[in-house]
Amino acid sequence: MIEVRAMKLSALRDREEFLYSEASRQRRERAARFLHRDDRLRCLAAGYLMKHCLPGYSEALLHTGADGKPFLKNGVPFSITHGGEYIALAWCEDAGGIGIDVEPIREMDYYRAMLPYFMTAGEIQAAGDRAGDAVRIWTRKESLYKSIGEGISDFRELPEVLADCVRFFGMSFRLTSWETEGHSFSAALRGFDKPMALRIKHEWI
Repeated sequence: MIEVRAMKLSALRDREEFLYSEASRQRRERAARFLHRDDRLRCLAAGYLMKHCLPGYSEALLHTGADGKPFLKNGVPFSITHGGEYIALAWCEDAGGIGIDVEPIREMDYYRAMLPYFMTAGEIQAAGDRAGDAVRIWTRKESLYKSIGEGISDFRELPEVLADCVRFFGMSFRLTSWETEGHSFSAALRGFDKPMALRIKHEWI
């Protein structure tokens, strides 16, 4: 079972004071370093989601890896993402690693020049002129990259993500994708090669 909790940025813009009151000292200090208000809100929302939703969460157990990604020492694998209107947290107790990504779906012309830098020829053909399909592939690549953890410096090193189950680095990965309000979400689980249930909940504060 993969669990996802998400917040909408537009619902947080009049809740900044509350989010600061819920945040740890370290999280408040980190948020204060951002110049733009929406970036501060994303930082605070990520902290709120971990504190209130992530099983076994403790500030003392939260560490940052060499790649800059947070993890819980001896805790449940989790991943955080933000893009467009959403900040999302995903976790799965049964996985060896997890990645989640979200991106807003824009017009196809926005992506066209970027396609060769993150897609295989087969993926470009599969996407065609459909922006939703292009962003779906993009978020699947991002989530796969995050679930691997290290050793990848170029998206073109990643395998095709058209199928829901792929193998890479001698490991199996399960991918799932969905759309919500003009945004494409994808999640990848490492060490997982069977169908998975997905539970999504939008947290409103």
